[in-house]
Amino acid sequence: MLNETTIEYSLLLLAVITVLLPMMGGRFTLPLLTVFGRWLRWGLFATVFAFSLNYFELSFRPYWVHVITGLTLWFVLETGYNWIAIKALSRSELPLFPDFELNKDGDEWPADKKFIELREWLRAENFKRLAAMKAELFEDTYLRASVYESEDQLTRIQILFLPKRKDGATACYSITTQGKEERRLVTDNLFLPYGGYYPSEWEMSRKPLIGSLRRLLKLHHTRLLKSTLTPIKAEDTPLEELNDQQRILERLNLETGFLVPRALQQEEGKITYEGRYRLWKEMWMLAYLGKSMA
Repeated sequence: MLNETTIEYSLLLLAVITVLLPMMGGRFTLPLLTVFGRWLRWGLFATVFAFSLNYFELSFRPYWVHVITGLTLWFVLETGYNWIAIKALSRSELPLFPDFELNKDGDEWPADKKFIELREWLRAENFKRLAAMKAELFEDTYLRASVYESEDQLTRIQILFLPKRKDGATACYSITTQGKEERRLVTDNLFLPYGGYYPSEWEMSRKPLIGSLRRLLKLHHTRLLKSTLTPIKAEDTPLEELNDQQRILERLNLETGFLVPRALQQEEGKITYEGRYRLWKEMWMLAYLGKSMA
């Protein structure tokens, strides 16, 4: 009885930790904690599943068989949930490549201490604010972007403020250096699954486990030194550049079969079966490996 009680309390403690880790990861900008929390949650489910079978004498097979069965069951359940979410996204009115416009509402930066410190750090590093933009996702729900440029005008930092389910926002960073012949070097930490294709001229590196803009910028500079790309100043305004990127990506993913042709999207949804598979695979890679297909 004592052993069972100890196990029950241990499982309860693990359950609390699986809830706290993602919260701490978001609060302290440590995505690795969120990934670890997901692995812990998966293992906890399998352990509780095996313990329940033994406790209620529903099965007398070895404990390790029950654990493996629990792991498999969680994989099936989460896969089913992800496929439902992907299908809902494909059928929804949410624009996959939204159009941006200038943000003149004065709500560019969330009133959060860490974002205020980030803005001060950009100023200290002599990055110049170029523009604030927004794109409507749903009614009264916007994706906001703020673009800064380095002192030598060769590097642009795009800060995306993603709305949370509740109040507030979380930030992702995309750092870009343009080169000749439409080449560009891009380093970002976007953690949302994309699954689509990028132009071959773009040298992409997605690092969702790097929550610090300072570290991401250092990585970008390291990649730039190792690259054969010759940096040039961007001629387009941030708004023109961002919307042009959206159109390039949308056109490429239509051509490669990730997106359904526009004439058929009303009937079949926006994303093809191959695209849904790629999106599902990236959802798993991001959730449990912290890696992107980019």
